[in-house]
Amino acid sequence: MTSKQPPRSLSDLTPRQRYAVLVSASLVQRRPDVLSRDLQRALDQAFSSAELVELILQSLLFDGYPCTLEGLITLKSLNASALPADESLEAYSPENLLLWDERGRALCERIYGANFNRLLQNVSDLSPTLREWMLLEGYGRVLARPALSIDLRELGIIAILTVKGLPRQLHSHLRGALRVGVSAGQLEDAIHLCAEYTTEERILSALAVLRNIN
Repeated sequence: MTSKQPPRSLSDLTPRQRYAVLVSASLVQRRPDVLSRDLQRALDQAFSSAELVELILQSLLFDGYPCTLEGLITLKSLNASALPADESLEAYSPENLLLWDERGRALCERIYGANFNRLLQNVSDLSPTLREWMLLEGYGRVLARPALSIDLRELGIIAILTVKGLPRQLHSHLRGALRVGVSAGQLEDAIHLCAEYTTEERILSALAVLRNIN
């Protein structure tokens, strides 16, 4: 059951921020008609095809290859000439592995701030392999790609985590979004904007996480 909360004025969000949230939320909701609608509106009002590819590609980290593939297939169905988009292909090479490691650590530290070393230790306590994948693959290879700004990426991630109901990870990315310049008001609006895509319980849970950030 979707949330019945009354609609809000979303004046704090720019059109690009708004559609970063909407597209990301619809990617993980699994309703092809809604995804088609949101992608088309994003193309019409806020994003190029190449930028939407970036937004879709990062969903791989949070909802897997099926989500990413379905998103790209839907985008291609809206504009057959749009894909493959003019994206930056960073092939696996010794040079790029070094690049991904360097920029991944830099971005992760920017997102987590003083908690960066604690994050690495906590993840390492679970799996040193996962720690390396997180830095190299997650942050370095995907989230640090320069084709989309980090505030838009973080808003998209927050939408996915809100819709999927993952408060622990949401807490970290809300704090990270604040560190890269997203305001608390924009974060609150982004969470409310997800109400169409998930349950009222998950919206209220996300808002509670935001309120508890200090």
